[in-house]
Amino acid sequence: LQALKRKPDLFLCSNLDVKAVFQCGVLSLKFPEAPTVKASCGFFTELLPRCGEIAPVGQVVHENGKLLLQAVLEGVGGQASRSLMDHFAEILFALNKHCFSYLSVW
Repeated sequence: LQALKRKPDLFLCSNLDVKAVFQCGVLSLKFPEAPTVKASCGFFTELLPRCGEIAPVGQVVHENGKLLLQAVLEGVGGQASRSLMDHFAEILFALNKHCFSYLSVW
C-alpha cells in the first residue's frame, strides 16, 4: 500500500506481475485477521483510481475485477467482521467511481 501511494509508477515495471499482486490482494480480503483485511482494502482503494492512468492495472482490473467484487460482497455478506464494513464500502465506492462500466457487467 505504501509503495503504491509513494511510487505508483512501480506498477509500470515490466518485472512486476500485476495480476499476481491483485490476486494476493483479493485473497487477503478473505483472511480472518482484521488488520490484514483492512490493509488489503486500503490497497484496493489506492489501486482502483489508477485504472485509467496505468495500463497494466486497468487490464488486470478489467480481467479480474469480478473476483474482487465477489470477495467484497462475500465479506459484506457476513464473512468479515462488522467493524470492517466501512473499508469494504470504500472498495465498492472506488469500483463505482472508477470502474463503473465494468461494475455493471460484473
